[in-house]
Amino acid sequence: MASSLLDRIVQLFRSRQGEKVMAEAQRLVRHPRTQSYLHTAQARVEQVAKDPRIQQAVTKAQDRLQAAASDPRTQAKIRAIVSKLNKR
Repeated sequence: MASSLLDRIVQLFRSRQGEKVMAEAQRLVRHPRTQSYLHTAQARVEQVAKDPRIQQAVTKAQDRLQAAASDPRTQAKIRAIVSKLNKR
């Protein structure tokens, strides 16, 4: 399934429509307003990442995820999901 989806995406980018989309994306990347927006967004992300409350929440979430991942019931659920996906 994943390979057929990947094949479709590659086909799209090789088509005339895909070339137009790529050209438009490259044009937008070079546009000063887009670059300004990206720099502003990056500065905001860096500011938020330095916030101690965010860092504490991330650490707490990582600890909860690690605890859940080591639980045998969670591991069994994950294995069941993966086996169902492999059967498709």
